[in-house]
Amino acid sequence: MPALKNPKHEAFAQAVALGMPASQAYVECVSIGKACSDRTAEVTGSKLTKDSEIALRIAELRKKVGDEADRRFNLTKDRWLDRLENIADKAEQAEDFSAATGALREIGKAAAYYQPEEIRHTGQVDIALPDLAAVVASIFKPKA
Repeated sequence: MPALKNPKHEAFAQAVALGMPASQAYVECVSIGKACSDRTAEVTGSKLTKDSEIALRIAELRKKVGDEADRRFNLTKDRWLDRLENIADKAEQAEDFSAATGALREIGKAAAYYQPEEIRHTGQVDIALPDLAAVVASIFKPKA
C-alpha cells in the first residue's frame, strides 16, 4: 500500500505504528498548531485509528517495523521466549519477584494462557420433553 494521500494522516499512521499513543499522534501530526483539548485528541485519535485506510496503513507499517527489528536483532519467537525465561530465572534468584512475575506474564501472553477459553456450540440442543399432549391433558383434566 502506498503512503496515504493526506500527509497528516500518513504522519499519524507512522507515529502510531512506532508506538505513539493515538491521542498524542493526533496532537503532534494532525492538529498541528491548533488548540486541542485532551478529550478531543483522545476521541479523534481513536477515530482515526479505526478508519479503514489508516488502520490498514498502520498494520502495514507495524509489520515493516517488526520485520526490520527481527532482521536487525536476529529475533525469533523462540529466542525471545528463551530470553524471557532467562530474565525470569535471574530475577527470581535475585528475589526480584516483580520482575520475575512480569517476565512470566509475557511468556504466558505469548503462549495464549490469558485468552478466554473458546467454547463452540454445535447448534443442536436436545431437550427431553414429555409428550406435550399428555402434559396439556394433565393440566386441563376435567374435574370429576
